[in-house]
Amino acid sequence: MILTAAWVLPVSTAPIRKGFVQLAADRIVAVGSADALRDNDESVIDLGEAILVPGLVNPHTHLELTCYAGRIESGPFWSWLPHMIKLRRAPGQVEREQQGVLDGAWQSLRAGVTCVGDISRRNLNWQVLKMIPIRKVCFVELLTLADDPPRDPDELRAALAEVREDPLLTVGVTPHAPYSVPADQIRASILLADELQRPWCTHWAETREEREFLLGRDNILPAYVHDLLAQCDVESPRLAAIDYLEQCCEAARPGALAHFNYAEPGDAERLAAAGHVVMYCPRAHRYFGHPPHPYREMMQAGVTVAIGTDSAASNENLALLEELRFLRRHTPNPPSAETLLEMVTIHAARALGLHKQIGSLEAGKQADLVAFPCLPTTTDPMSALLDQAPTPTGVWVAGRQVL
Repeated sequence: MILTAAWVLPVSTAPIRKGFVQLAADRIVAVGSADALRDNDESVIDLGEAILVPGLVNPHTHLELTCYAGRIESGPFWSWLPHMIKLRRAPGQVEREQQGVLDGAWQSLRAGVTCVGDISRRNLNWQVLKMIPIRKVCFVELLTLADDPPRDPDELRAALAEVREDPLLTVGVTPHAPYSVPADQIRASILLADELQRPWCTHWAETREEREFLLGRDNILPAYVHDLLAQCDVESPRLAAIDYLEQCCEAARPGALAHFNYAEPGDAERLAAAGHVVMYCPRAHRYFGHPPHPYREMMQAGVTVAIGTDSAASNENLALLEELRFLRRHTPNPPSAETLLEMVTIHAARALGLHKQIGSLEAGKQADLVAFPCLPTTTDPMSALLDQAPTPTGVWVAGRQVL
């Protein structure tokens, strides 16, 4: 099958005016100018005035929280958290949140997102996502202070073994955060990911209070959190966030760090040297009232930065193009349109360890594609895509049209 469109944006190469992408089963076999197809006998589907791009990749989201969208007013993270805990503890949590996973996955597909990095607290999300034609890395979360497993590395290993992977489903590992999991368990989790050759991620340097706690200000976290930490033997390492990260990740493959909202001088260079990917969630960042994110300094230092949405409970929706449009409209000196598109395609795929399979339109990669409408007069397809954030006219995952 061959798809032709007014514009093809491979990401790995320059935009192609009147281009094509040729698919065979679940793979891309060729990308180029439609002029080369004059003598081709294969069936051609002309998408017309459309921009054909790699499927968008959301590397950091919590789909199970979709059911709580709009339930909590924006404000500081530590004020939001107890409200979220209360909502989640209401009767019917499992059924409610599994419906949230279903709704969030289809909302993502309708926004052109063909792959998600989803975090599951109880390791239940994969059972829902397995039935949905979206590519996914299902991260199993270790949270030591939780009421339900996984709460230690043994429970984490058992939970990972429960996940039934398939061509569209990969399991991942996530120790929640440095204030909720002891150092030895963070290290054990990351080493487990290494052993299984699966991606890992963690929340790091998300709030100013977290950084202060790591440095030794034990009482800086809210009292309800401090009491839980005491019960779970989580203590301040009395180290800077970057030092503690390096200690926990020693000799392990690089991973993905959600947020890293609070960076100190020199952090960016050390993140780049280690090869970690930082996952920045612009609209959730605003929702929680954080100061401007240091993603520009990180990129200048050589850090790969990807864009995610976080959850629908701290965002307007799960649309990645809306994240990029927000950056272009509301932040000074945003990256170029080309760079922004990379942050939700190839860079986001790298955060999930899938950059060799998806994230660009190249021969041999998986056929995850999205077609967005454009005007016949479009001359700058990347800017048109980001400024308008249109609804897709077609979505393909592994060569199958799913919308």
